[in-house]
Amino acid sequence: MEDLFTPPIASRIYVYPNIAFYECIKNDDATLPTLSGKLNGLKNIPAAPKGADNFIAACVSFSYVAQSLVGTEYKIENWRVAFTDSVYKSTDSSAVKISVQYGKLVADTIIAWTKRDNYLKSRGLIRYVIKNKAGDWQPTPLDYAQGLEPHWNTIRPLTLTKPSQFSPKEKLVFSMDKKSVFYKTMMETYTIGKTLDTIRKATALYWDDNPNVSANIGHLNYFIHKISPAGHWVMIAKQACIKKAVPVTKAAQVYALETTAMFDAFISCWDEKYRTNLIRPITIINRIIYEKWQPYIQTPPFPEFTSGHSVVSNAATAVLTALLGDNFEFTDATEIPFGMPPRKFSSFYEASIQSSNSRVYGGIHYPETARISILQGRAIGSYIIKKLFLKAIK
Repeated sequence: MEDLFTPPIASRIYVYPNIAFYECIKNDDATLPTLSGKLNGLKNIPAAPKGADNFIAACVSFSYVAQSLVGTEYKIENWRVAFTDSVYKSTDSSAVKISVQYGKLVADTIIAWTKRDNYLKSRGLIRYVIKNKAGDWQPTPLDYAQGLEPHWNTIRPLTLTKPSQFSPKEKLVFSMDKKSVFYKTMMETYTIGKTLDTIRKATALYWDDNPNVSANIGHLNYFIHKISPAGHWVMIAKQACIKKAVPVTKAAQVYALETTAMFDAFISCWDEKYRTNLIRPITIINRIIYEKWQPYIQTPPFPEFTSGHSVVSNAATAVLTALLGDNFEFTDATEIPFGMPPRKFSSFYEASIQSSNSRVYGGIHYPETARISILQGRAIGSYIIKKLFLKAIK
């Protein structure tokens, strides 16, 4: 939030430190397999030396990898200094030294791996060129910003064989034929927007998860910082692990797989977005139905199909359900700092469906897009569980 990272970039920042933590802490549980050789480009994770405290190593490794990915490095460095000072007071100094060195060694391996994922190269690619074919995405109010991360599909996935591997077979194809699927779902979006009740409005705001909402007051323009979709689901994983009293080794497994699923989900979704390049509701509704119609939440600056929140939420849900169980009741308190009360859910799937529907209530996605996006996300999450050969936590 503080560094103004976009949702796709945030997913990258979450995944690599969690993999580093997992690769260290798994040494405390013989049932946990390494991800080395199973994630694209990841190999040769250093073995733990004799006498290492794997929890200390995991924390140190996490911090070094995280520090390499963010702008506010000093915060993480300060945390690591405080952490190591505290463990030196309670643990044999030789064990701490070995553990810190091992954590740094694993971190260096992961950091070198991150630098081969094409992220830095993608920063220098040209901006998205706006197209003008009927039905093409156009920049939207308030800022009419350029397309966000048009080259995200050049980032190396962690498990996918290619970014388009889970491109939906069903497409939402632009058409002004009143009998077409697109026209009907567009009209449904318009109708929903005109008849929002307080419950749907609250749901739209609860799952908004737009890290950088733009606000204008006269000549003043500023951003409201909120959590990203991936950040919200990391918090849900945390709350679920606490409720289930999952040991730290298994919790690390949950974080590593969930963040892997969300990272690949963003790549898959963004690949689809800029291939289909579908127009947003606000643009087409203002153009042909009612020029003053507004969505309830702010439209983000990228094409409509598929829905990022829906794909990511459902990919995360497939992983959390496989590892922690179906019909897992939990209370999500993530939004309390943003002025919204906690919500209770009977399962991860209930939460992911609600998050998908929230984009329709908010007026930024068509109902048909939400439906297809749910399927795309679940397919990605299920694929990751099968590929990594991991078992549910009992």
